[in-house]
Amino acid sequence: MHNWQADFPFHQHHPQLVYLDSAATCQQPQVVLDAMQDYVIHQHANAHRGAHGRARAATQAYEDARTRVAAFIGADASNLAFTASTTAALNQLTTAAIDWQAGDEIVISASEHHANILPWQRLAERLALTLRVIPVSSGTGQLIEPEQYLGPRTRVLAITMASNVTGVVNDLASLCKAARAKGIRTFIDAAQAAAHVPINVAELGCDALAFSAHKVYGPTGIAALYMRPELWQTMPPQNLGGGIVETVTFTSSELISSIQKFEAGTPNVSAAVGFSAALDWLQQTQQAGAGRYLRNLQQKLIAALQQRPQLELLPSDPNGTPIVSFYSQAFHCHDLALLLAEQDIAVRAGHHCAQPLLQHWQIPGVVRLSLGLTVTEQQLTQTLVALDKAMALLAETGPLTESDEA
Repeated sequence: MHNWQADFPFHQHHPQLVYLDSAATCQQPQVVLDAMQDYVIHQHANAHRGAHGRARAATQAYEDARTRVAAFIGADASNLAFTASTTAALNQLTTAAIDWQAGDEIVISASEHHANILPWQRLAERLALTLRVIPVSSGTGQLIEPEQYLGPRTRVLAITMASNVTGVVNDLASLCKAARAKGIRTFIDAAQAAAHVPINVAELGCDALAFSAHKVYGPTGIAALYMRPELWQTMPPQNLGGGIVETVTFTSSELISSIQKFEAGTPNVSAAVGFSAALDWLQQTQQAGAGRYLRNLQQKLIAALQQRPQLELLPSDPNGTPIVSFYSQAFHCHDLALLLAEQDIAVRAGHHCAQPLLQHWQIPGVVRLSLGLTVTEQQLTQTLVALDKAMALLAETGPLTESDEA
């Protein structure tokens, strides 16, 4: 099995660190850093602005990256826009040209990240719409009878492909099919899924899908937003500025007719190059068995944690993303995370920008261990030893955190 950890210079500089926070952001392999550095040194200029050689080279690099990212999800480059983040992409989708009427419905799930709740919540408040929520089973993490929530007044289904708390993947192909049969727009947050689940937008049948580079071992500050032509061609861009107009006067303006109308301002070309390189690297790892490797680590971690009666595990998905989350009636999640951090174990604790899900399950907060290709089996053993030490210390000394802190 390939030693993927050796691909990451971050771990060469922090050899003692066990990084179990890849669901928040992944470390970047050397090939991504090399691709970005090569662009900045040899090609850097402003894309789509200028006839000089470097500007043309920057434009080519940017458009090549668009083509590569689109291919990763089975899309045509003409239907993919770059945005600053998945959050930005989801906010953009709220401007879809839909003839909203008071009382119309937007359907989301209880598993959503705040980024796929707040934009729809604001739209619902502004237009007197109804936000309906598909419940999620605390036993399996799966959606509970989701098609029942697609009613005659439903206009949009905005839903995550995979939970950032449990890693459970939703069956969206059948749900999108049911929604489209009723004329409902389907928008997918694939931020957590993209690194671990094959995605083909044609097979999904969705109207839009978004994911971020930094969740697939690429740089921060850039994401991809796929949209069907009939969606983006009638959708106004949320951000306005240079690079998206044909003509401008002091009284009017005419936007360009391509997907680039959603990319106002100077494009982040170096990040786009890194995004493309990250997907090349990721697909190579998948062909070399990375998925099996992570699933094996996940199952070993789950089995070990189940042997600790102080801990209660949330649902997980052996075919989903490699996340293992747990909580304890005896120990506060932040106390465990702090004591793990003091032993060079990086995890995340709290509600994970998914407060409604944990409230839905009446859980104040959880510790999340999210596995990436920077993790080894030896490090999992190290993590379990550190966790046992943390629980023993807290049992002896008492809590460090007030019980109502999340």
